[in-house]
Amino acid sequence: MAQKESKAGPLIAQFWSDLGIKYQHAYGDDAGLVKAVKTWLSYVTPGTSVLECGCGTGVPIGRTIADGGFKYHGIDIASGMVEVCQKQVPEGTYEVVSMLDYNPKTQYDGIVASLSHFELTPKEHTKMAQKWSQWTKLGGHLLISTIIFEEDLGGQASFDPEMECAAGVEVSFMGNKIIITLFTKEGWRRLLERAGFEIVHTEMDMFIPKAEATPDEPRYYIVAKKRVQL
Repeated sequence: MAQKESKAGPLIAQFWSDLGIKYQHAYGDDAGLVKAVKTWLSYVTPGTSVLECGCGTGVPIGRTIADGGFKYHGIDIASGMVEVCQKQVPEGTYEVVSMLDYNPKTQYDGIVASLSHFELTPKEHTKMAQKWSQWTKLGGHLLISTIIFEEDLGGQASFDPEMECAAGVEVSFMGNKIIITLFTKEGWRRLLERAGFEIVHTEMDMFIPKAEATPDEPRYYIVAKKRVQL
């Protein structure tokens, strides 16, 4: 397991490492996410290499990918999360690194980022979309699991009409207040198309976390095909 100090900051890494298995207890039993992952994998060539950006504990995404016969590689900023993931999905390979700093030696047939991009700024989202494109083989597929920005979530957030996203959105998460970035559906379309992707499937689902002080989450799943080589 390779390790690299992340520019995203040790406090974020420590926050997620401290959560560890508690996060899985709250978020691991997610039938809607599993369904979305299986839908995405139906677009990916069987037995090929798949990357998860923000692998967490490996449940349910990593486990679902490995059980499907794919070659699974997970990266995460939090060493504590990766340690748990290695035990729960031993078939995979792993690196402790921020997705912003990751520099793969190969391209992937499929990439998934599930709820792992929220702490990125709008500018970093643009950078990350370009990286996802660079890392995905032409004809490969990306899965995004996210929450869509709605006006009642805005509060003191700053909305960018060009990018169709809001920065500085404050939300409750497992007893903590965290600041995140949220895009509208149109914002995600623009972001991914500019990076060479075409959205081929979307679906909505309501997830109810098993954690105190965490509101229900209206999930938005996006499957996008890489159409253009940047």
